[in-house]
Amino acid sequence: MMNGASLAHKVWLDGSSLRAGGGYEVIWILLAMLGVPIWLVLGALGGALWSRRTFQRAPGVFPCKIRTVSRSESPGKWTRATTYARWVHDVLLVHAGLALVRFRAVPVAGVDESVAQAPDVKLKGGDLVSIRLRLDDGSVLEVAAPKSMQETLRGPFLALQQETMEAPTR
Repeated sequence: MMNGASLAHKVWLDGSSLRAGGGYEVIWILLAMLGVPIWLVLGALGGALWSRRTFQRAPGVFPCKIRTVSRSESPGKWTRATTYARWVHDVLLVHAGLALVRFRAVPVAGVDESVAQAPDVKLKGGDLVSIRLRLDDGSVLEVAAPKSMQETLRGPFLALQQETMEAPTR
């Protein structure tokens, strides 16, 4: 005992006591103030991961790495993180970020080179192939993807490449 009063009966400076519930209300308020933001963050992360998984499973979506290719200099560096792309007509939509909500529309004019091996880049899926795309503004982009996604990687230019390869010589 401290000065004749037990801890349960101790009166605080503001006149409240633990027995009256003065201290417990503050604890519940603090827990609520900390708990609500934590649940909001966990909900946002869960929603982001669900959005990412749903997008990755959509038809026509393929994992890839991208770099710019300059004609005068050596090629640029491959993107560090794996991005996901899909073709919409002759536009390559490239999605990046945690929830894949950042995207870039890349209007493609044609294929600079046919599909080739991509030995200098790493991506899940084993052997990689790459294709160089000539953009509407004249720049060249190289896109690498798993070999199993080769037809999807070519996009709308697959039929054009096959027609060129099968064209009779005169």
